Amino acid sequence: MKVLNRPPCSSRSGVALLLSVLVLFVVITISIQIGIGTMTDARVARNDLGLAAMDDAIESAMLEVAEQLKTDADGGEGDADPMGGGMDPAAAMGGGAAGSEEGGGGAVDSKEDEWARPQRTEINGLELRIFVQDEDSKYNVLNMLHSDEELASANQDRVARIIDLCREGTDHDIRLNDAETMAREMLEYMTRRYSSATDEAEFLSEEPMSERRLPLSLREFVRLESFHEGHFRDFRGREGNIVHSLGSFLTVWSCLTDKSSGSNGSQQLDAGMNAALGSGASSDSSNSTSAAATGSKDGSSTLDMGAGAGTGSSAGGDASGAGSSGSGSAASSTGPSNGFGVNLNTAPVAVLKGLFDDRDISMRFWDEVIEYRNLEEETERGEEEPEPIYDEYGEEVIQRQVFDSVEELQEVRSWDNLRLEEQEELRNYLTTTSNVFSVFITARRSTSNSDNLFIASSAAEREREEELAAGLVRTVRAVVWRRDGGDSGTALDVVLRWEVLDYSPYEVKDYPDKVR
Repeated sequence: MKVLNRPPCSSRSGVALLLSVLVLFVVITISIQIGIGTMTDARVARNDLGLAAMDDAIESAMLEVAEQLKTDADGGEGDADPMGGGMDPAAAMGGGAAGSEEGGGGAVDSKEDEWARPQRTEINGLELRIFVQDEDSKYNVLNMLHSDEELASANQDRVARIIDLCREGTDHDIRLNDAETMAREMLEYMTRRYSSATDEAEFLSEEPMSERRLPLSLREFVRLESFHEGHFRDFRGREGNIVHSLGSFLTVWSCLTDKSSGSNGSQQLDAGMNAALGSGASSDSSNSTSAAATGSKDGSSTLDMGAGAGTGSSAGGDASGAGSSGSGSAASSTGPSNGFGVNLNTAPVAVLKGLFDDRDISMRFWDEVIEYRNLEEETERGEEEPEPIYDEYGEEVIQRQVFDSVEELQEVRSWDNLRLEEQEELRNYLTTTSNVFSVFITARRSTSNSDNLFIASSAAEREREEELAAGLVRTVRAVVWRRDGGDSGTALDVVLRWEVLDYSPYEVKDYPDKVR
């Protein structure tokens, strides 16, 4: 019997090929996913290793800055190249160099000092930028806690004026009414009692001096209604101009003085305590400094400069806890500043102009002060020409004049136009020394294949290129208190151990470049 051949079914043709293609797509998708996951894990691991390397480099840079600050206080003795390394870390952070007669903060501090110039160095292939701000160039908001109500009110007005002026000319300018509200909220925050059970604020009714809440940092005020995160970081506005943090003009750390550090330390400390706490200051020398209120970096204790740092806030508000307020020396221990003098050489324009109402001390006088400290330092006949000084970008800068003392204000043209009372008040609120320093270190590692990512033809281009460049960036802030360590020389104590920032700070310049 003959079997007839059936024609192939057209509906089943190509099914095997289609299944093969689908299986191939599935295999490719799984392979791509595995590859992406593996590459992501590898990148995360490389970034973790990079951050660890950055932390180690930052630690090394902090040791070098510490040696630089100690050398400056000791009159220039010691390692001539603070970026060269090779110093003993224990000596760098704890003292050991011969101190000057005036102590750790006795020398004149200005922007012409080496520590005050932004510096760049390279450690293990990482580019580091080191920027130091002295907290004594800022106005201490704890002046608003003065026991004298009239002076406390005047100090509150000062804080409001500084807030009003600090961002003037930018697209984030703060109006005077808002600045006054912010200053009032800061004072209310420091004069409220908080219940541990409900964490609700209640105004004080008894023992106001002992119940004051002393902030450990300026950023603690971010929780208040009139403040936001943008007030506590540096950034560029919509028009490209630089907007500075309030922390560049205000502080809660300044003029720290250890009662046992010198012959007049006790008098200076008591003056500062009276400013922050009224009559409740303790006279026990063992409480002159308290345990450091520091933020610590996990797994590292390299920068533990001492068990006693001049900070910390006590719930009872006694003298030892008041260390966070920054007590210390002033131009006059009996003057209204009572330990919170502003460094005449380093204070930003907004701080100087905000110290007094324009009707008392005119803005023109402060313009002349700024002009005086920006004039080129004249070399007397017969003296050798100083060696050229270069900035962080390798460009030569001129050596400017500094105020060797507050009395040098007499060189300013408008000084003689001031009344004797006004001149004395200026002396009480100004100084030429600094004791507390914020150290900002920014580490960068390029993630580009190009080795010339951060190379530019000018300082302005370099600065903008770094902001826009892709790379791994880490900025860390530490705050140290430089003091006279007695026979052991100048010592550095920790105020803030390690704080990672989400921004890189800008230098506050007297005459900012609009295209900067």
